[in-house]
Amino acid sequence: MDIKSIAKQVFNNKMFLIGMIMFFSILTVAVFANQVAPHPYDTINTAQALKPPQSQYLFGTDQYGRCIFSRVVYGSRIALKVGLIVVIIESVIGVVLGLLAGYYGGWLDRFIVFVTDLTWSLPPLIMALAIVTMLGPSLNNVVIAIAVVSWAQFARVVRAKTQAIKNMPYIEAARAFGECDFSILLRYILPNILSPIMVLVTLALPQAILSTTSLGFLGLGAQRPMPDWGLILSDGISYMERAPWISVFPGVAIVLTVLGFNLVGEGLRDLLDPRLKV
Repeated sequence: MDIKSIAKQVFNNKMFLIGMIMFFSILTVAVFANQVAPHPYDTINTAQALKPPQSQYLFGTDQYGRCIFSRVVYGSRIALKVGLIVVIIESVIGVVLGLLAGYYGGWLDRFIVFVTDLTWSLPPLIMALAIVTMLGPSLNNVVIAIAVVSWAQFARVVRAKTQAIKNMPYIEAARAFGECDFSILLRYILPNILSPIMVLVTLALPQAILSTTSLGFLGLGAQRPMPDWGLILSDGISYMERAPWISVFPGVAIVLTVLGFNLVGEGLRDLLDPRLKV
């Protein structure tokens, strides 16, 4: 497939294009937060407390007089950073286990499938909540908890793809030439399953962000005065009637971020592997 045909498919995929525009917009805001935000996210000015949206404070202020717009902008860094770290950890765990189960089969496959199905059957947010409760509230513990309970989807897909590939003629030829299993897995099998892995990564990222903000809302993630979107939402609940903008704008940021990544994931699935069903 040449570059022109790939470009044509990309431009014909409106879902993917809209998602990429939203993704790069959020990424730009996160990278240039220092330039985009008009105020420091933790500056307290009680004289400006609970101000509605205006020219000086585009999204209004909270009960401490902090700029909501600046806090939402800096919060995008936390959301993207945590989401990316979570997805990297869970994808590494899932891909490694999926490759081992699909390639070797036997008792190892049965054991990994059992653990995967057990993990898959448990509500991830409830399990993450239990783990964070045991470890203690912090952003690092949230990352660990979400990654530990969210790798099963990677393992299931990678295992199925590995089983379909491991008996192909070129794999048999590699074995006949004396290549070790580690080399076969890295040189021949892994490159041929990168497409579904990429799709899974783009679909897992919004889920990681949503789980992070959910735990932050419960007070188990980032701690004050960090501008975590879930934490800002939680702080604004008590002021919904008097100052609804405290919760509305971080809520909109969460929706747009999750929607953007989901559109990218769905569009990428259509481009790379239309038959993949996550």
